[in-house]
Amino acid sequence: MVKIQKLPSGQLVITIPKLIAQYEGIRKGMELEFRKHKDGFILEILDKRKKGG
Repeated sequence: MVKIQKLPSGQLVITIPKLIAQYEGIRKGMELEFRKHKDGFILEILDKRKKGG
């Protein structure tokens, strides 16, 4: 399940389950683009090759 968490600074963070991230090649620091779709959002990974720390 994808979760939205609020940091003490007030910033919102999306948490993606580890297995989904590994399957899709998502790493820390990657950029996602949000698009509105009916009653929700579509997330698009902008650069799968970018490496995170």
